[in-house]
Amino acid sequence: MHAINFECHAQQATPSAIVLEERPRWAPELERQFAGQDVRIVACRSLRDVEERAAGATVGVILLDLTAQPAECLRFLERRAAQPSALPVIVVGSDETVDLEWPSRELGAIAFFACRVPGDEMANLCRRQWTVRP
Repeated sequence: MHAINFECHAQQATPSAIVLEERPRWAPELERQFAGQDVRIVACRSLRDVEERAAGATVGVILLDLTAQPAECLRFLERRAAQPSALPVIVVGSDETVDLEWPSRELGAIAFFACRVPGDEMANLCRRQWTVRP
């Protein structure tokens, strides 16, 4: 019986940060922030890649750069809204996409940033997501 309990605790999932962005910013920054920690940073260039990577992930967060594909990102959020076990999504926008904050939040985004966010703050937000979720 003790071996079974031990195995369950030993097989906890490695947290993932799945990042969609056109130009590398958050993936390298999160790699730097989580250096030496058991965290997977996955850089994606398409929402299809994000969906494939997120499909098997149980612990983690998705970070979407809304400036790359705003309409597609909103459709992605809409699809995920019906999935209660889906990874939480953080949206990073810009001055041009600030009007999409509330639609993003209504579709399930846990956070929306239109201004520049320090890397350590983003890493802390990611970390909180995988420590509070079962």
